[in-house]
Amino acid sequence: MNALRWLLALAPIVGLSWLSGCTHEADELSSAAAEVKPVSVTVGTAEEREQELAIDIVGSLKGWEEVKLGSKKSGRVVHTLHDVGDRVQAGEPLVKLETVNAKLAVEQAQRRLETELAKLGLTRPPSTEFDVRTIPTVVQAQIALERAQKNFARIRELHSRNVSTIEAFDNAEFEVKERQAAYDAAVLNARATLAAAHASRVELEVARQALDDLEIRAPEPSHNPPGVAGPLVYAVTKRLVAEGQMIREGDAVAELTIENPLRLWAPVPERFSPYIAVGQAARVHVASHPDRSFPGAVAWVNPAVDPDSRTFQVEVSVPNDEHLLRPGGFAKLSIVVRREPRLMVPAEAIVRFAGVTKLFVLRDGHVHAVPVETGFESDGRVEIEGEVPPGVQVVTTGQSQLADGTAVVVRQRSSAASGQAGEVNSSGPHSDGPPPAAAEAPSAAPNPSAADPKARSIY
Repeated sequence: MNALRWLLALAPIVGLSWLSGCTHEADELSSAAAEVKPVSVTVGTAEEREQELAIDIVGSLKGWEEVKLGSKKSGRVVHTLHDVGDRVQAGEPLVKLETVNAKLAVEQAQRRLETELAKLGLTRPPSTEFDVRTIPTVVQAQIALERAQKNFARIRELHSRNVSTIEAFDNAEFEVKERQAAYDAAVLNARATLAAAHASRVELEVARQALDDLEIRAPEPSHNPPGVAGPLVYAVTKRLVAEGQMIREGDAVAELTIENPLRLWAPVPERFSPYIAVGQAARVHVASHPDRSFPGAVAWVNPAVDPDSRTFQVEVSVPNDEHLLRPGGFAKLSIVVRREPRLMVPAEAIVRFAGVTKLFVLRDGHVHAVPVETGFESDGRVEIEGEVPPGVQVVTTGQSQLADGTAVVVRQRSSAASGQAGEVNSSGPHSDGPPPAAAEAPSAAPNPSAADPKARSIY
């Protein structure tokens, strides 16, 4: 009984102590919640920028013209003037053949022409308007004809007055006919001799051309490639003959190519035919210069599709003023099909976690998670599609401490980092407070397509 009284007396004291402890614990929790500070972050700006959409393909570089130079004559090679790697201008000699027989043929044709001209009383080939009646033999026949005609006229006058005999009349008439025939024959002989002289002149020109053909020269195109204003230059890629070698008519002696500009031939899948047009800008990349692109333009598009590969051929003209590109090399080609504005954000603003791609948009001191889809990456910025208006600020660091609705304060980044991605810098206190309980643990990472050269392509 006494024990029961003792417990009843202690009960109020224990209850007061318990209530006092609960009140103290609640006060401590309220104080800790009051001490939670906003998360310190840095931000960048979502901007619309004009971006290129391109088709990426591969192809082979070729010289603007690739020539296998042949010989027009047969003979023995006596001199090779250039070797592989030399640059030669159009019309410059490359190989010389033996000329002894050709020179003798020229001399023979020259003497034959001089003989024909001597028959005509000339020292040089006449023009096409030359009158054969000025040749001495023709002049002599004409004088004899005129004398016979005058004599016949006198005899005919005497015969009309019965002063001359019939025999004298007939002789005078026959003499006129004879002199006329002699004159006609002289004109014909003169014309034949003149024709022979012209033939001899042509033979002389043929002999001289044959002599000139024994010197094999670089071709002389009718027009220069587009963009080349100065003298056309060929590069020797192969020398196929040696001194002392006998060659036949038509045998190749060298291979030449025009290095500037170059042609790039590439097959394009037929599904891209609506996007390709002559004049479109293009970029060429080669393994020998990985950090550089070479500009070009679409020169022509084959209207036919190859039924085997289902591709159509495209040629791109590529200037090569510095001779950094080599004919025959492998190249990657990007044809710019159009340019259009795209919404871009800093690459570090993209957060990927559990298969979700999103970013945090800053509004009124709080962040809001917005799902987005990413496109190609360029110059540290990524193309996005989503409910993100242009000009808003997006979080670029500190995303691992954020959740939708988290309060944040923008801090200033270092000058080296703030120069990237168009960040907005403002001062504010730096907080090391604990993360909110509802925060996820995502990792901010740039678009993995940054290393992919086709990331900016619609291929």
